[in-house]
Amino acid sequence: MKKYRMSFILFFLVALLAYPTMTTAETKKIDAVEVDICIIGGDNHFVYKIPKHLHNDTTYFEMKDYIETSLSSHWKVEDAHYETNQSNVAYTFFIEDLFQERQNGQLKISIPYSILVGMFGEDEGIQLRIMASKLTNWKVNAKEWTSLGFVQPFTFLSEREYVFEGAVNELLQQRVGHLDGSFAKGQMILYSVIYFSFILVQVASCLFLARRLKNRILQFPEEIQHFRKLNYMYQIIPLMIITAQIVFLVMSGLLTAFGLYFNPGIDLLFIVGPVLLNIIVLPMFFVTTEREISKELRNNSVGTGM
Repeated sequence: MKKYRMSFILFFLVALLAYPTMTTAETKKIDAVEVDICIIGGDNHFVYKIPKHLHNDTTYFEMKDYIETSLSSHWKVEDAHYETNQSNVAYTFFIEDLFQERQNGQLKISIPYSILVGMFGEDEGIQLRIMASKLTNWKVNAKEWTSLGFVQPFTFLSEREYVFEGAVNELLQQRVGHLDGSFAKGQMILYSVIYFSFILVQVASCLFLARRLKNRILQFPEEIQHFRKLNYMYQIIPLMIITAQIVFLVMSGLLTAFGLYFNPGIDLLFIVGPVLLNIIVLPMFFVTTEREISKELRNNSVGTGM
């Protein structure tokens, strides 16, 4: 009993000491302006997450126009909108001409920081996140990211994130961020082959399982009354293959890499095409099998009657 009491007291003291640190970190996060640069190909966009209390007397609509005017002086802003959250307002701006160069697997982007964050006070805290496919490698101003105040890049799902945390003035001193990107072509080709191989796996599994279902019903005709249940049971593995294919598309980085490498429209063909084909293959095999079973049972019934 004494041991449990001491453990409870220690837990209480640790929680008490940790609370001010957590509160300070939370306050710091709330007070910081967050800017996300999403480099994803056809729908490249910037997202500004500004705490509500930093708007002062500026309306959300005025803030959107203010940021859009600044961005429009360097890029073509295709669309802009904002949405309110519990503690901040998120402003999204779709940029049509983000890339200076985009050919032969080479990507070049120029980001003047005065245009990107110059509308905020120099002493204000800011978190800048640059997000791109994890199948691409980037350098800023021909240097490693950590040398310019960015933390070590980390990956999340299909993206690699480069994060800067500091004051606006620290970015303004760097003037322009010249981003040079290249594709990890060997890795991208390997992952593409694996991704398209899911089609062969799906065809083979559907062919094998549909035949097993057919043989089972013909061998035990009385199970025809449970055909729907058996039919769904034999489709579980093909459905799992489709799920695994989608997960692989996201986790491998191909989802964003295709959007960066190919032109709009063609990228959708590579992203959606294989998954859609696997979805079509599933009913195609099992519907055909159902018809064959029905036909053979009917023929067997006629043969038995004669």
